[in-house]
Amino acid sequence: MTRKVVSYFFILSLVIFCLQACVRYYYFRGNYQTVNELIHNTKKLNPKPYLKAHLKSGDVCILWDQWKIDTLTNTLSGNGKLYDFNRAQIDSGAMTISIDKVTIFETNTKLLNPEEKRIMTLSVLAGVDVIIGLLCLTNPKACFGSCPTFYLNDKDNFHFSDAEGFSNAIAPSLEYSDIDALGRKPNITDTFSITMKNEALETHCVRNVSIMVYPLEGEERVFQSPANDFFLCNKFYGLSGASGFEGDITPLLKDQDKIERYSASDEKNLTNKEEIFLNFDQVNSKQELGLILHFRQTLMTTYFIYNAISYMGDEVGDIFAKIENDNETKNKLDQGLKKELGNIELYTMDEETKKWVHQSGFYETGPVAINKQMIPLNVKSGIKKLRIKIVLNKGLWRVDYAALAGIKKKVSLMEISPVSIMNKGVLDHQAHEEIINPDKFLISMPGSAYKINFKLPAVANDFEFFLYSKGYYLEWMRQDWIKDKDLLKLKQMIYEPRKYLKDQAIPYKEYERNMEQQFWNSKIDTKTFSYYEK
Repeated sequence: MTRKVVSYFFILSLVIFCLQACVRYYYFRGNYQTVNELIHNTKKLNPKPYLKAHLKSGDVCILWDQWKIDTLTNTLSGNGKLYDFNRAQIDSGAMTISIDKVTIFETNTKLLNPEEKRIMTLSVLAGVDVIIGLLCLTNPKACFGSCPTFYLNDKDNFHFSDAEGFSNAIAPSLEYSDIDALGRKPNITDTFSITMKNEALETHCVRNVSIMVYPLEGEERVFQSPANDFFLCNKFYGLSGASGFEGDITPLLKDQDKIERYSASDEKNLTNKEEIFLNFDQVNSKQELGLILHFRQTLMTTYFIYNAISYMGDEVGDIFAKIENDNETKNKLDQGLKKELGNIELYTMDEETKKWVHQSGFYETGPVAINKQMIPLNVKSGIKKLRIKIVLNKGLWRVDYAALAGIKKKVSLMEISPVSIMNKGVLDHQAHEEIINPDKFLISMPGSAYKINFKLPAVANDFEFFLYSKGYYLEWMRQDWIKDKDLLKLKQMIYEPRKYLKDQAIPYKEYERNMEQQFWNSKIDTKTFSYYEK
């Protein structure tokens, strides 16, 4: 036998071996995939209830029809199947698992009983929007989405909330705290109230809500920096002029009127930037100066979050479990697109060198509430005029107001915890206990609205108010997202964000044309809707 023939036989044997190995692997994989596709088939009229538990070990347990929770032992029991890390079935029948060993749950049924609260904090709900109503059917990726929204007045503008908590925390391991400026309020009474709502198809797991206050005198104000430092200011300088690529935009940025300046996205590349120029011609201060900016995002980041989840398809639970267990994947998901889209970068003109000097940048995720922040500027004291340039991603940002402030000093705030919580007009002692206990979560489901009350100290007539919130939220898996499963695009989004943003320029333009109306019209009315109504 010649060497060439031997080589052919060797290669053929190797191919046959590999194919057999792949068949064995995909046979096991296929069993799990078949079950996975079956339980996510939300088009069935009567889908079979299931609860899928992704364990920290990498195993997956799927329970059918009935399951029980033992709150004393913190265990979950029922009939089902257990798959190992490679998704080969290793057990079936009656089984009991420790909830502490679970990373993420998936289910297609409402969780309503008090003993199910621990499961609710880890559950991705799939297909439940079929049960609660025909929402977002025209364009599921334009459906209203937000973390907890906060209102000082329930009758406030439909398109704005006063604060929006922890917008980036889309998984338990991404939990973080957020601080939002609420503005200066007169101390008419010794109580302060704010209403927290869940107006989307999401589970909000709220660990803490409190207010932070500072007593004011005269015309003083306190502003927050992106680094969460706080500065007392007592002099203010209005905008003399502002311009963008479209020309004069001074009327849009001069007043705090919620009439915002924004632009459409770039049709060739979603990373392309634009510039806005600000002029302040009547500065007369020896104090340190800071630029005040009121801004929020458009719906671009909402689109990307929804895209990411829809790309996961029926493997949403598997991928969220990986995010929880793998720091590299979590960091890539959190930082990749954000880094490419960039901050609102701030530059000042050095009049001696005629060069732009970089100062810092603003960044806050979320399209609902306007952020009100200030960046202290490193410029010479005693200047009479100041030119500022801000560089920002086209189509990503809305800007409402810009001004300069004279900084008096850096200050510390008083933090005040809630004294009570009202739920549908009734005192909710359990919700109050959950919100002040750092080891517990207040779980807010679609349609929930909690009025949170605080008692103010009698030390001033006026206070500057900030809202502190901490927690995370879990998006529900929309029924129409399953068909958009595309793991290759998900991989590109995470590992090649620059290329992904270029490829998405044209699809996003289609979404951008009509997203606003669909987004706001799909907002859940907390006065008429409740998740807990069967």
